[in-house]
Amino acid sequence: MAEDIYGKIRALIAEGAYLGGDVLPESELAVRLGVSRTPIREAMRRLQAEGVIRREAYRRAVVVDLDPNEVIHIFTARAALEPIAVGMAMERMTQAFLDNLARLHGEMDEVVHSSEPDRRRYRDLNARFHRVIWAQGDSAVFAELVNLVARKPVVSPTFNNWTREELIRSNRQHGEVLDAFGVRDAEWAKAAMASHLLASRANYRRIGLNRSTRGADVDWTYEPETAT
Repeated sequence: MAEDIYGKIRALIAEGAYLGGDVLPESELAVRLGVSRTPIREAMRRLQAEGVIRREAYRRAVVVDLDPNEVIHIFTARAALEPIAVGMAMERMTQAFLDNLARLHGEMDEVVHSSEPDRRRYRDLNARFHRVIWAQGDSAVFAELVNLVARKPVVSPTFNNWTREELIRSNRQHGEVLDAFGVRDAEWAKAAMASHLLASRANYRRIGLNRSTRGADVDWTYEPETAT
């Protein structure tokens, strides 16, 4: 049973049910998986040994954020692969596809312009925006390849340490990709997607620089900005 519970918790993290910085309450997991807390504790010890979770004050378990330097490599690879996915999607574009992208872009715009942006929601909508494009290319193999690069096997990059300005710029770039699709300009769409991903890479460079400057023991949980 312990192996099965370990696999299920690992899958929940990989699927984004729990993100970097999220607490993993043993009681909540026990109810969710329909087991006692004993196999949960065994699985958590294994995940901690693998570096997937860490223990904080009062022994609470927290999902570990990816090292910003590792995320940089992920975005470098995505900037090479996703423009190809954009070209494939352009060849099979439909009005339903455009409407779906427009809806996701609009929802993300609401998030980034709210008084306290919900970074979890933005992360989920952002992932859906990109996946819609991968899927439109109608190649399950290529979509899975991009997905494997975009998502580390266990923990995915989050937006926890992005500034509001970076979130707004990110969604503005989504809008440019959408505009390029709207006029069926494949070269523009590819360039816009590459630019978007390289800008995201630059954000993680900033995060990594701040981390090295302030020290590796800094708590990287996002603190909401103060309204000015």
